[in-house]
Amino acid sequence: MAGLTLDTAGALAAAREMGASGWAAAELLLAIRIGMAEGASARREGEEKPHGL
Repeated sequence: MAGLTLDTAGALAAAREMGASGWAAAELLLAIRIGMAEGASARREGEEKPHGL
């Protein structure tokens, strides 16, 4: 997940607004980071392939 940034304080505040606290908030933050990493990976893979293939 190198190179990805997440406004941890903002994400934690959003998690708390949704009613998450403690481990649930930490799990939500982890899920967000994993999603960001997967999205970045998918974009990199898309850049490597010519369009239309």
